Amino acid sequence: MNGIPADLPIVSGRDMTDWGRMVHANVAQIARPKTEAALQAVVRYAAQNRLKVSIRGAGHSALGQSIVDGGIMIDILGLNQVLELDPAKKTLRVQTGATWGQLTQVLEPKRLAISTKQEFDNFTVGGSIAANIHGKSIDYGPIISHVLSLRLLKADGEIVTASRTQNPDLFTGVIGGYGLLGIVVDVTFQLVEDRVVEKSESVYMNTDALLKAYVERIRRDPRNTPLCYGFFSSDCKLGFYVTYSYSDAAGSFDLGALKRDETNPILFNIFAWLQRMFTFVRRRAFHTMWAGSANPETTLRSRRLLLWDNPPRAFKDMLLQKYYIPVDNFPGFVKKAGEILGSHGNDIKLLTNHFRFMPANSEALLACSRQDVMCFLPCYFANKDDPGWVKIYESVSDELVNACLDHGGSFYLTFIPATLAQTRRAYPNWDRFIALKKQYDPGEVFSSGFYQQLAR
Repeated sequence: MNGIPADLPIVSGRDMTDWGRMVHANVAQIARPKTEAALQAVVRYAAQNRLKVSIRGAGHSALGQSIVDGGIMIDILGLNQVLELDPAKKTLRVQTGATWGQLTQVLEPKRLAISTKQEFDNFTVGGSIAANIHGKSIDYGPIISHVLSLRLLKADGEIVTASRTQNPDLFTGVIGGYGLLGIVVDVTFQLVEDRVVEKSESVYMNTDALLKAYVERIRRDPRNTPLCYGFFSSDCKLGFYVTYSYSDAAGSFDLGALKRDETNPILFNIFAWLQRMFTFVRRRAFHTMWAGSANPETTLRSRRLLLWDNPPRAFKDMLLQKYYIPVDNFPGFVKKAGEILGSHGNDIKLLTNHFRFMPANSEALLACSRQDVMCFLPCYFANKDDPGWVKIYESVSDELVNACLDHGGSFYLTFIPATLAQTRRAYPNWDRFIALKKQYDPGEVFSSGFYQQLAR
């Protein structure tokens, strides 16, 4: 590749997919830069030769956000250095190829953390920024709320700083912009204290009563309730939630004593296989989860935001979705969702239906929670490589998306196949985002299968 540094790792392309395994692309080259200069060289080469560029971290998407036909896929994992950590000011500057696991090792001993993070430690900072993730936290909103600034590599090869005061249009467009405006080289976070939390209650009720109790609970003492989330039965008629409160005895614990309560990955894999194979096991799974929810737990807040340090293999054959519904409209949506999922019988098998509160944050141009919302998360046992199953999945998703929109909601673009019309309804600023892309990337250097599907 003329114009690319000779020592830059470049490999020939091949058929590539992502976690969803439903979208494929014949990628021409895969670049693995380890310096800013090498990263710039790849982008400049692509722009000069009218090649498309996609950006990939862990690749934990389902709609081809990290791949593009005939283009260069930039694997960002080599740019993973912690650049600056100021414990006194509680700030962290880090390259976006770093994983949450790397940051955990750096921040935990200092009892500091990012305000929110994804549920697996192998995800990258860059992917989290691209999707403006929100995690399980209910005391903080999406990750944009604690981003102070970022450095962005644009299509012309220039690196600029974006913040709330410097290039603010890029700041709000890039976070949640799925890598379509440029490559985030590094990001500076405002950190929070990583406090000790204790499981304080577990509540089981029919859905109508449960949701009333849940909303009352999260509003009763929001400053002392970092986590409060729950699960519905497969028909969404029953549910339970668990609450975590900050511990007053934080000084008496060392890190070794603050382990999460989690199922052994091997046992989870077996339990997931049994649910996939046997209807009666799936029907009992919700009650098994409820029984386990009573286990006491004292751990770090950041640790409880995770599910496992090493995710069970069973998750490779699952698909997760996220729907965001205004709090007052959520009961009506849940009833409709239960009807939709139930109408498809064994064609769509569910591990669980999860729910949680997410506070409003409208900073991102493609904000998914412009008001306080409840998040509904069905997790499917998927047959990702089966076109017949994918067709059913897309049909169910279409019904859930329309129900979500009818209840004034939006949905997570990372996992849910949707039409352009549906995306515009869920994200009123979608056309503004596209206009911003054309302003900063008129040659559409940065692209993906996801973008090309919605740009038609």
